[in-house]
Amino acid sequence: MKTTRLKAVLLTFASFFIVFALTACGSTDSSSRTGTGGKETSPATSASAAPTHLNVALFWLGTNLDPAVEWNGWTLTRAAIGETLVQFDENMQLVPKIAESWEQVDDTTWKFQIRDGVTFHNGNKVTADAVKKSIERALELNERGLSTLPIESMKAEGQDLTIQTTEPYASLLGNIAEPLFVIVDTSADTSRFESQPVATGPFMVTSYTPDQEIQVKKYDGYWDGAPETDTITFKYIKDDSTRALALQSGEIDVASNVGRSSLSLFEDKGQYAIDEIPSLRTQFVWFNTTHKLLANVNVRRAISYGIDREMYAGTLIGGQAAKGPFTSALPFGYDKLKGYDYEPEQAKQLLDEAGFKDTDGDGIREKDGQKLTLQMILNSAYESDATVAAAMQSQLKEIGVNLELASYEDLTDHQRSGNYDLALTSINTGITGDPQYILDFYFKTGAEWNVGGYSNPKLDEIIDRLHSEFDVEKRYELAAEAQQIILDDAAYMFITYTPINIISKNTVQGATMYPIDFYLLDRNIKVEQQ
Repeated sequence: MKTTRLKAVLLTFASFFIVFALTACGSTDSSSRTGTGGKETSPATSASAAPTHLNVALFWLGTNLDPAVEWNGWTLTRAAIGETLVQFDENMQLVPKIAESWEQVDDTTWKFQIRDGVTFHNGNKVTADAVKKSIERALELNERGLSTLPIESMKAEGQDLTIQTTEPYASLLGNIAEPLFVIVDTSADTSRFESQPVATGPFMVTSYTPDQEIQVKKYDGYWDGAPETDTITFKYIKDDSTRALALQSGEIDVASNVGRSSLSLFEDKGQYAIDEIPSLRTQFVWFNTTHKLLANVNVRRAISYGIDREMYAGTLIGGQAAKGPFTSALPFGYDKLKGYDYEPEQAKQLLDEAGFKDTDGDGIREKDGQKLTLQMILNSAYESDATVAAAMQSQLKEIGVNLELASYEDLTDHQRSGNYDLALTSINTGITGDPQYILDFYFKTGAEWNVGGYSNPKLDEIIDRLHSEFDVEKRYELAAEAQQIILDDAAYMFITYTPINIISKNTVQGATMYPIDFYLLDRNIKVEQQ
């Protein structure tokens, strides 16, 4: 595990965050994994060589391939189809992509220099005006657009794009790297983007079957040099165990997020390569705070004390026991937080104080004739969630809480409708390298994904202050204060920080796991001919 290394690079990013925003950035390092920048044809793609093909398993596939809709941009960046102005590399450093440099002119003004020589998959040149129209389209079509980028205006002149925000917005650089803002050619037929987006990545879509697969081929006009792999099939295999079996059988060559119970199948280094790192993903439970039983903070706190996170992480699924929403690899105040240890006696005392007693001796507490029975929904495809849910069910019964489990292929509709008591899932809490994005979208009153109905005016005020605070250390102090409020209110229950992995056959080169898991492959992925 690379916890120390990841934390070190993230701490480097902390100081880098503001300094880099204020100065122009150079071009991509030719020695980095983002490519050599050359356009020469490699021996593997010469006329005499047989075409090379790769089969890759995706653990998630969006509703379609239009990056401006829902979370579909994540599919495009994972499949190396689409790119944003800037992105995070494997060390959580912001690096240039479509923008070769940028500067912060003042608190509300940012200027991006669009890289010369970049073309869309249809051959059209990527200009500042094309980027402007692509971002405008995302802002118009996606409800989280303006919350992610509060843009007042944009001005395009040649290859210069100037963005004016509605307020000082310290996290703009990280937010604009979110795949919602994958750059597409809006002069193309955008009605076809659901199945064939026109983007800028090293691979371009040749066919798409919803809920099944994406076929891509290399884009010879890619600005950083054409890939050596000719074609790739991305297969949607949502179940962890099924992905592992597909890799073992040879059906696929590369798979990410293979369940830990299956990792032993791939220990032979002569056949497979495993890259596993601490992720920025937090496994946690939403409490529906509008539920009659869960509206009582002592009930939520009791449940939080009633589970053994250390055992889950150390014995069941790996990773690290969670304290707050952000993993300890992120420098957002983790060490300052007071979370919930496994204290079943404290849990019982809180339930006693809340008036829940086991009066009929069946082991389940009740109050006013209502049993303390709650239902938790979870995703049926995720091995780690199922394992933790079963353990939680057993431990909560010991404190008098009856936890019923319900598995679904997709939790979205249940969560958005409020049709749940508790919901177990995981999110990548470090996707912008900064705390503001997650706090805005999951914890603020009325936020898009605050589906538990949680509200605390003091927390809202702290989150608002983050928007205009450019001092890194002060941002982290605010983030720590915000997290402690969330913990004190027991609005959510944070379980583990889960490790992530990518496993490839030994014939594959360039498969490296990113901490931010909306990246998977790039132009350097290649497979040896056999």
